Order: sequence, then structure tokens, then C-alpha cells
Amino acid sequence: MVGVRGHRLVALGLVLLASMVAQSFGRFTYPVLLKAIDAEVLHSLTKAGSLGTVSLGAYLVGTAIVSWASTRFDPTSIVKVGLTFSLVGILMLWRASSFGALAAGLAVAGLGSAGVWVPAPGIAANLVRPDQAGMAIGVVGAGIGLGITIVGPLTNAVRAATGPGAWRPVYGIEAAIAALVLVALVAFVRPAGGRAGPAGGAGRPRLSALRDVPGWGWLIAAFGAFGAGYSLFFYFFITQLQDAGWSQSSTNLVSSLLGASSIAGGIVFGRLSDRVGRPPAMAAAFVILASAPVLTLSARLVPVLLGAIGYGLCVSGAPTAIGAHVADHLSGRAFGAAFGSLTFVFGLGQLAGPQVAGFVADRTDSFVIPFLASSLLALVGAWCSLRLRRAEATRLEADVPAAPG
Repeated sequence: MVGVRGHRLVALGLVLLASMVAQSFGRFTYPVLLKAIDAEVLHSLTKAGSLGTVSLGAYLVGTAIVSWASTRFDPTSIVKVGLTFSLVGILMLWRASSFGALAAGLAVAGLGSAGVWVPAPGIAANLVRPDQAGMAIGVVGAGIGLGITIVGPLTNAVRAATGPGAWRPVYGIEAAIAALVLVALVAFVRPAGGRAGPAGGAGRPRLSALRDVPGWGWLIAAFGAFGAGYSLFFYFFITQLQDAGWSQSSTNLVSSLLGASSIAGGIVFGRLSDRVGRPPAMAAAFVILASAPVLTLSARLVPVLLGAIGYGLCVSGAPTAIGAHVADHLSGRAFGAAFGSLTFVFGLGQLAGPQVAGFVADRTDSFVIPFLASSLLALVGAWCSLRLRRAEATRLEADVPAAPG
């Protein structure tokens, strides 16, 4: 018979796999397959960017819905519904043969990814002791890196078996994996009580719960900058390397390396934030994120590999530290409402990025401008993180009672 600790580890592992399906399969497979999809269906980087915007727009709508739902429903129930949407979206992409069908599939998958990711960090933090919250959130976030790592070799294997340019079978295999994860999640993960956070007590939480987190304004600004910078770079970094002469197999290897690094990144930065504090870990992650687009533009092997490793570590590390900061002050449904609000800002920051990057690339035949803008936004995120540290220190000082005179 599985004990309480074993059951929590199983639950943590299944939430990790749900995050892998919802984010990596539902959203992040598209950039890896973009070149083949463009050649067969789109024939335009502007259209490709528009599809990225559709996915992000659906994710944005999904975060708003989940933020509202988090005040009314158990987080595990929301994750199950979100994973169901992800599965349906991936199945639609598997069968897609037109721009409209691709847009519909990416939209449904985008809604599902929000349904899984917004509650997932709070569920993870609730399964462990408070001093392990950062690491637990990092473990769940590692699912995204695991999926990105799988997509590259999976694509290579599919094309070796079916021919170059194949992309639908990749989505078909991902749909089968998603169905297995959904069945296991429904069977084994149940609503469970956990530790109560400062704002996680009885009663329905407010949508404004984020205001109970110290430095919430700087947190919003940092996450927004992260979303905008990420969307300007991530959706096109593989295409940029291919345009520079890299082969499909080489870029898939780079993508897998980025994914493998992001598996470790959430855990490393989660644990780092447990030890040195959330804002310093966030600032370090943002500085490293700023270097990756510049290194990728060089199109040289060593700088590109260093950029991929650094970006992978920090693309999961930064949101892990941000989520852990929220989990320090909120838990349960209050966490879901607050983190949903943050994720909405993150999605809003992403919304125009792919469209702008694709438009600029079509007209300048280069990704230099959007990639440099991505680096600048990451530095803005680092500055906001340092301001968050000051706000947190001020809040702590205010909470310390004065010594009796």
C-alpha cells in the first residue's frame, strides 16, 4: 500500500507530466515543426507569427478564465479539465490541413495549457514543506523541459521513418501520450488538503489576492517583461539557425539541449531561491536570459550551445522563482487566483511578440531587431527583480513590531 509520502510523490510526478503535455506538446512543439508546417501549409513567416499569436491569445484568455475558476473550484479539477483541452487541441493539430484548422487546434491547446499551468505550481507547493516549495515548483516546471527535450528526437525519428518534412505524425504520437497522462491523472490525483498559507484560509479567495504579495507591482512588471522578451525570441530561434545554414537535425539537437537544460533549470533555480531568496534568483535568471538571443545571432556552434543551455536553465528558472515568491505568501485557491493574474500579464506580454517578430523578419530578412529587443526586455526583468527585493525588505521591516521603550 502506498503511503502518504509515496502518494504525494506520484501526484507530483503526474502534475509534472500534465505540464509537459500542456505546455511542451500543446504549445512548444509548434516552433520545432514550424519550418515544415510553413513549407506545406503557410508559405509566410507573417502567417506563422499569426498562428503563434493565436496560441498566445488563447493562453491569455485561458489564464483569465482559470483565475476566475480558481476562486470557485479545486485546483486539481481545473488541471484535469485543462489537460482534456490540451489533448483535444493536439488531436486537432494532428489532423490539420489548413491555416484555419491549425489556428483552431493551437487555440484549444492554448486554453488547455493555461488550465494546467496556472494551478500546477500551487499544487506542487502544497505537497511539500514550505522550505521545499521552490524545489517542488521547479520539479513540476521541469515537465516543460522534459517535453521540449522529447520533441526534437521524436521529430527526427518520425522523419527517419516517414520522410523529411513530416510533422503530423509527431502530433499524433503526442496525442497518444497525452491520453495516457490524462487517464493516470484522473485515476490517481485527488483533491487533498495541504499547508495553509497566509492567505489560504477558509472562504472564497479574491481575484485581487495578488495584492497580498509583497512587491506585487514589480512582480507583475518582471513577469510581463519576461513574456514579451520570450515571445520575441523563442518562437523563431530555430528558424533563425536554419536560415543561417543549420540542418534540421542540428537545430533539433539544440532544441533538445535547451529542453534538457530547462529540466534542470526549474529545480536549480527553485532550490537556489529556497536558499538565497526569490528576488536574487530571479535577477540572475533574467541576466542569463538576456545573453541567449545575442549568442544565437552569432550562429556559431559554441555560442549557440551556451545560449541554449543558459536560456533553457532560466526560461524555467525565472518563473519558478516567481511562483515560489507567490507561494511564500499564498496557498490553495488564493495561489491559483494570484498566479493566474500574474500569468495573464505574462500572456499579455507575449501576445504581440510572434506577430511582430515575423513581420520584422519578413521585411528585414533578419531576426536581429526582435532578438535584441528580447535581450533588452530580459534586462528590464532583472531590474524589476532587484526592486522587488527592496520592496520585500521594506514589507518585512514594517511587519516587525517595535521594541518596547
